Amino acid sequence: MDDDLMAVGERIRSRMPEDLNQRGLAERAGMKPDALSRALNGQRGFSSRELARIADEIGADLYWLVTGERDPQRVRIAARHVWDGDRGVRTNPGRSHDEALLAQVVETYNAAFPQGPPPSERMPDSPEAMRGVLGENFARRFGDAVEKRLGVDVIRLPMLSTDYSLTVGSRAVVILATTPNWFRSNWSLSHELAHLALGHHSGDQHPGESDEAPADDYAARLLLPEALVTQQNWPMMSARIVARFLWETGVSTAALKNRLATLRIHPSAEVVAALKQATPVAVRAHTADEFESFEVRRAVILRQQESSTRAVPSILLDALQQRVEDGAISPEYLAWALDVSVDEIDFPEPNDDRDLARAYEQGLDNRPSHAELADWLAARGRPAQ
Repeated sequence: MDDDLMAVGERIRSRMPEDLNQRGLAERAGMKPDALSRALNGQRGFSSRELARIADEIGADLYWLVTGERDPQRVRIAARHVWDGDRGVRTNPGRSHDEALLAQVVETYNAAFPQGPPPSERMPDSPEAMRGVLGENFARRFGDAVEKRLGVDVIRLPMLSTDYSLTVGSRAVVILATTPNWFRSNWSLSHELAHLALGHHSGDQHPGESDEAPADDYAARLLLPEALVTQQNWPMMSARIVARFLWETGVSTAALKNRLATLRIHPSAEVVAALKQATPVAVRAHTADEFESFEVRRAVILRQQESSTRAVPSILLDALQQRVEDGAISPEYLAWALDVSVDEIDFPEPNDDRDLARAYEQGLDNRPSHAELADWLAARGRPAQ
């Protein structure tokens, strides 16, 4: 008997559903019952096709079945869903449109980190603890705080229909659609952090609709904790003070209105009127004098520019730069990350056409297969979320 083969068999047994016996698993995996029995007991090896089918049937990760370790490039994706009032469900109608961009992100990480990217920090599962880690006034430079304090990469990309979080191995990544609505970007970042902190990426299925309400609750408590909200004098508050509160917490008028309703707080008529306005209007409109008004407008524009500008984290760019300089990957990866033409990338010239062909082939070898990308981008046997 082979100890390694027996270990694979034990991992398979540990993940078999109660309603699935060995004979049923053998049938689904295209194996004879005797062959499966001998393989589970370390008396024969599994073929790659047999293991792949078994992994699908028992809902286990193939890399883990083979090695007993977490796949350093395993990908799990969560998307921010929108509420469909007519159907009474949360949906992600743009998922099929976004898949090419998500695949490009995954492929770029695999090219930059062939052994898997460095892990992110362990994230607190409570919003209160998360606020402590992110530090005071984190909402003003939310993305920077997330990257520096948590080791979570924040990518901003145009053309996305919604926002996503994913894990590549043990590295957490949040992908935000570029938008001038900085308050929407803040909420989305909080929502995706919630998916990561609550462990929605750690199971065998991709995060789905049932995870959306807990993520929204976490985001509300992170940006607008009850203690902070209830200590304000809402019945006597002016529109100018609520504008300052919106600015400092980095939330929208709609988010604050919903939070006040959840906490059963009844604000002044002036606050109610202010919260009916669009967020940038509410922030800009209620200032003391012309100079302050100009400074507020300038600050709002800076936030709009930051949230609407394409951005890729420095840790990814640095790894790509090094791999390109080593001749290990195609410069196309770095060009995509920097959003420039490949002609602008400095990289070692190959000695001859054969070197160029080998470098190109090596770059292709680092790409995940179509089947792997399909598995990453949709939960097995379920509609794309």
